[in-house]
Amino acid sequence: MRKFIDLKCDFGFKYCMQDEEIMKSFLNAILEEETDRITSVKFENVESTQETIGQRGVTFDLLCTTKQGETVLIEMQNSSQKYFKTRAAFYISRLMERQIKRGLKWEKMEHDISRIFGIFIMGENNAFLTKPVTRTSVYDRDELIEFWDRNHNFFISLPQFRLDMNNFTTKDIWLYLFKNLGKMENIDSSVYERADKGLLKLIEKAKVAALSEEEYNLYEASMKALEDEMDMEEHGYKRGREKGREEGILFQSIQMAKEMIRRGYPIEEIAQITQLSAEEIKGIKLQ
Repeated sequence: MRKFIDLKCDFGFKYCMQDEEIMKSFLNAILEEETDRITSVKFENVESTQETIGQRGVTFDLLCTTKQGETVLIEMQNSSQKYFKTRAAFYISRLMERQIKRGLKWEKMEHDISRIFGIFIMGENNAFLTKPVTRTSVYDRDELIEFWDRNHNFFISLPQFRLDMNNFTTKDIWLYLFKNLGKMENIDSSVYERADKGLLKLIEKAKVAALSEEEYNLYEASMKALEDEMDMEEHGYKRGREKGREEGILFQSIQMAKEMIRRGYPIEEIAQITQLSAEEIKGIKLQ
């Protein structure tokens, strides 16, 4: 039995990260150059997709307050999905829509909407991600200056990350643990020396021996889903998709399609994002 929980599986990610002190440590490490230090985190919404092959993912919507009193909304996902750029834009738009629906009146606005950061943790190699952390925002393509500062996204590619034991930051420790914790038997002493309270709490909470029997069973099921997903990718997307249909893995795509139908998206665009056929989309019942 492994000593620590794997943070890349849905259970490990949700179980460990749904803790204010742990999440603050992670966010302050990732967003250090983007905003003032975050002093409080409120979990506004936590979504967990069905644990079936190829349809993993846990989403946190976080309402954060910085030292200077600024409010920051964060959409955070732990998944690697096809058309990840389009999906990321969709999730951020959904979060922005929820913020506006809370009573924002365009004609009476004195300030712009709160900044929204998207943090997307990618556990697999992707041809478009060549760095451990890829940061994106909306730029003027001619002047090469930022056009709109309300949304910054971070795509974290774990396969690209390598830890330099002679020179590392708190952010490096976080990426190192996200990538390797489930395979580690011991934590290097230098990590403890550099870790803040949130990281130390994570290491303690992530110990498999501390899980109850029920929690351990959930963890095993989540790891099985992760292993099945990896097996599916190894043997080919087509074969995995056929097997997944038999086991009901289209749940998340159908849920996403329902929301896009309600918003009036064209069938062709829904099909491209969800990978459902036009016939499948037409047959979806919203109620």
